[in-house]
Order: sequence, then structure tokens, then C-alpha cells
Amino acid sequence: MNTARGDGRCPNEELAVGWALRALEPDDEHKLRAHLPECPVCQEIVRSTEQVTALLGGSVPQEDPPARLRQKVLGAVARTPQEAYEPLPFRIGSALSESRSAEIVEHPRSRRLPRLAAAAVVLVLAVAVGVLGWQVSNLTGQQQTQSQLLAMLGDPSMHRAVLRASDGQEAAVLLSSPSSAAVVPTGLRPNDAADQIYVVWGLSTGTPVALSSFDVSTVAAELISWNNAAAQHRKFAISLEPGRTLPTKPTDVIADGEVTN
Repeated sequence: MNTARGDGRCPNEELAVGWALRALEPDDEHKLRAHLPECPVCQEIVRSTEQVTALLGGSVPQEDPPARLRQKVLGAVARTPQEAYEPLPFRIGSALSESRSAEIVEHPRSRRLPRLAAAAVVLVLAVAVGVLGWQVSNLTGQQQTQSQLLAMLGDPSMHRAVLRASDGQEAAVLLSSPSSAAVVPTGLRPNDAADQIYVVWGLSTGTPVALSSFDVSTVAAELISWNNAAAQHRKFAISLEPGRTLPTKPTDVIADGEVTN
């Protein structure tokens, strides 16, 4: 069974995304079932994918599909043979609970699905959400953000850093790739967007470097300005700053943490 390489990556990362989205064919499912307990890289990918997709699902406006489409989809589901899933002898905790133990969520799987690379999995998920009511030709800003976040999940270069306050409580999760990034404000309070701003700092060089900024108004993920230089950092912090510009040094550090995968 393949495990993490010397560069910290794993050849099974795409399958880990498919596992979290319940979109693997039986052969790949069996392969990853045996692989996950011994691979912290893939465990982190499962946690990250579960966390972001759960947040997206909760923030998408719920709309009823046309009656004819609904009946067509339900009819297709009813005609599709299903097989009982084999209970797993171990568990991987969801990212929503941030369990640090090696657990795996028991997911029922469909009987036969095509082999999916990470990008294809994202496409299938987008189509499924469209069936539930998304109008792709009329995306709102929030829905465009969600689409970009899903694309980020399919990027094998994405890494994840959990940022915690001094008391150990989770404040935010930073998702970072060479060209894009997002902050999931799991424990940050809304700021006054008129005269306050949250700033993301890079801490890998010894001296804090202001990388980007964002506002918090809801628990939804926030896309932030990013580049390859910012993505090279492995340690990060978040501060709450007066004014609306990036300062030269942090004033009030809220949380910090480092890349875990």
C-alpha cells in the first residue's frame, strides 16, 4: 500500500477527496479503506474536504427542484441497485469536531460509480448541487465563492492550517494553495467592517509578514487575496487590526497555527 512520500504528499490524495465526497467505485474504496489508517496525509485531506463541504451545504440557499426533475431523479435512484456497506473496524473523526485521533467516518457507498480524479469529483458534486436548485447561469457572489472553494479542494497542492487561540480553542481554518486561499472563521467574532479588519500573517520567516486581510460577518468561508509567496509559509497567525489597511506588525493576535498536512 502506498504511503506518504518524502515530500509529504501521498499518491492516494485524489482518492481521499473522493472518499470524503462518497464518490469512489468499489475497487478504489477497498484500496482507501486499507490505506487510511496508516496515512495521516490522506486523513487530513478527508477532514478538510468534509469540513468545507459541510460549511458549503449549510450556506447554500435551499430551493425545491422542478417536480418533473425531482421525480426523474428519485426514479433513477430507486432503479439503481444498492449494496450494504461493510462496517469499518475503525473511525476517523470529522473535521467539524477536530478530533486528533485516527478515526474514519462510516460512509455508505453506491454499488457502481466511474473512477473519479479529484477534479472530476468536484464536477460531479457541482452537478449534484445544481439538481438541488443552483442556477449556474445566475450565480450569486456567495455561490461563486462556493464554486471556487470546491475547486480549491481538488487542488493537490492545497494545505490546511488550524489556527487556535491561546486557550487552545479553534478560531479559524486556513486553506492555502499557490494561487488561492480561504479562511473558515470557526471561532472568530464578526468585526466592524467600517474601522476594523482581520489580517493573516505569515510567521515562517521569524518576522511576521502581512499576507492578506478579510472581514467576518457569518461563519461562511471567506476567499482572500493570495499568491505563491504567501503559500510558502507553513506557520500563520490572525490579528484584529484597527483601520482598513495592512499594518507593518500585528496589534492584537487572535490565533496562530501551522500547516498540518
